[in-house]
Amino acid sequence: MPIVQFHLVADHYPDAAIAALLEEASIFYVDTLYPTLDPRPIERVRAFVSPVPAEHFATGGRLVSLGGVAAPYFTCLSLEGRPVEQLQALLAGFTDLIERHLRCDRATIRGTVVEIAPALWSIGGVPASQARDTEKALRAGISP
Repeated sequence: MPIVQFHLVADHYPDAAIAALLEEASIFYVDTLYPTLDPRPIERVRAFVSPVPAEHFATGGRLVSLGGVAAPYFTCLSLEGRPVEQLQALLAGFTDLIERHLRCDRATIRGTVVEIAPALWSIGGVPASQARDTEKALRAGISP
């Protein structure tokens, strides 16, 4: 379920910086959510940018196209039940990555973790609550 979406002012950051952000964010996400799994399930991660035209992005009531600050915002998703410390690590880590790769003032970066009930998240059309039970059984060597 690890999905992170970065809302950025379009055409404001170099493509190479965005690519590096997405790649490192993917690794960070899987390492943070699955620290004990080996190998890490990187195939679960989705990371993408939603570019917003400068004339459609306002910070502090001022459009970026008219001199407002291009202040990134991110949203990351997590299934309910994870420790709050892990979720706070996501907030700090994604902020670190944006600051480093996009050269943003840390104080302008905002983000949130959205927790989702496993019964309301689909993995291949199956509720995550059911998929989790199947995965745990397989790891334990039990036929689901």
